[in-house]
Amino acid sequence: MEPRNESMRERLLARLPQPENLAEYRKQVSERMERNERKLRMEKWATGATWICVVLLSTCLFWFGGKPENAARVAWMGSFACFWMIFGAVELIKHFINRTRVELLKETKQVELQVLELRSQLSRPN
Repeated sequence: MEPRNESMRERLLARLPQPENLAEYRKQVSERMERNERKLRMEKWATGATWICVVLLSTCLFWFGGKPENAARVAWMGSFACFWMIFGAVELIKHFINRTRVELLKETKQVELQVLELRSQLSRPN
């Protein structure tokens, strides 16, 4: 099992950019992070609007479907409202997962850039 881990380590280290490309790589990472942040802000607004619409729709369905004259209508409207609330909750969870993914990616790239800077400083002749 040890040779396989060593092979994976070598493959991962081979994917790192070389120190002479550090400035270009830093620029690419910065642009990618900026794009991710912009997408996340747009997704935040869209998810918020979706959640507000879902809550309003579900409230209306519960309100108008809650009259006990027709049991089938009450059950249908309640089920439909619950479906929309679950849909909204799923959209919120997707947004939270994406936000966490972007934060984790940002931290990982910061550490990667620090490692590359250290490698470039160590490889420079004094």
